[in-house]
Amino acid sequence: MRWQEEKTLQDVELRDKTRPETGFLSWPNYIKKHKDNSAKRYEVAQQFLPWPLGFKESVLALRAIIRDKKKADEDYESELLSLYKLAAWESFCPKYCETLQEPGFKVFDQIPGGTVTALPIDYQQLGYKQLKLIIKTDAKMLVSLYGEPKQHTTLNQLFAEVWHQAEIDYCNRLKQQGDEQQGSTIVSDILVDKPVIKSTDQVADTTEIVSTQKPSVKIRYGLNTASKKYDANGQVIIPSVSSTDKPKKPIKVKVSQKATSKTPNKSSRSSYTIIKTKQLSGLMVQALRDRELIKERVMNGSFNNIKRTLAKRKLMIFLGASCLIVTRRGRSR
Repeated sequence: MRWQEEKTLQDVELRDKTRPETGFLSWPNYIKKHKDNSAKRYEVAQQFLPWPLGFKESVLALRAIIRDKKKADEDYESELLSLYKLAAWESFCPKYCETLQEPGFKVFDQIPGGTVTALPIDYQQLGYKQLKLIIKTDAKMLVSLYGEPKQHTTLNQLFAEVWHQAEIDYCNRLKQQGDEQQGSTIVSDILVDKPVIKSTDQVADTTEIVSTQKPSVKIRYGLNTASKKYDANGQVIIPSVSSTDKPKKPIKVKVSQKATSKTPNKSSRSSYTIIKTKQLSGLMVQALRDRELIKERVMNGSFNNIKRTLAKRKLMIFLGASCLIVTRRGRSR
């Protein structure tokens, strides 16, 4: 059953079962799979109404069909009218519901589609400037066919009393579901906490206990309850709150080596000087050992031999110092 054909709340409850199975794909990617086939894309997008995704993708598919018909010099008025109706139906859903302090889509999603589509749409009274799904190209085509409207508004503003009644019905359903939740909670408490009752005296005592219990009503709707977790009995799992009486853990201060190196003392300076001296002496000894090899490869060798020597002997770091020492030793002789 399509969203436009829904009449009762039972049809709304069965809506999710009629939607296609997308598998591992997200809903937008599942619809965009038929991007090259505009008719198929429109048919698939209609199955995701009244989600904003369904309205958006349906309008995009209709624009593609209109574009193709304009190129073929065919009549596109029926597709443009369908696009305008979709934009008008979408304008019946406000962004935020001030009465319930929740997003307007929560109420809009619970309204049978036939109730929305049965509202009369008059282009002269509704206009196009306040319809979010109408772009400049759509507006130009509408004006060329039907002229400029008398006013510009939304379907929600034209039929505010219908929306108000939908809010009341939504609140009543939440209250009814909360009462059912309350009754199931009382029954579960009796079954779990109390033994099997056989005598009439025990029945009377139990009824008194049940009458004194006033469990809080828990509604699984809205933004405030969206993050709550429930156990198997429908009870809200309250996270443990850390007590303020616990002693605070001492803060550990880590001192990095970089921080200590900025302000070295005398002993560290002397040890640092000794280490550098040892490194320099090691470089000098290595340079003296390899002076003959450096003379042969650097003075008389090719570039490949120099590159091979540097890679093999790992002399990249102290090549400059080694060449300087070798040159001085040669001059001293």
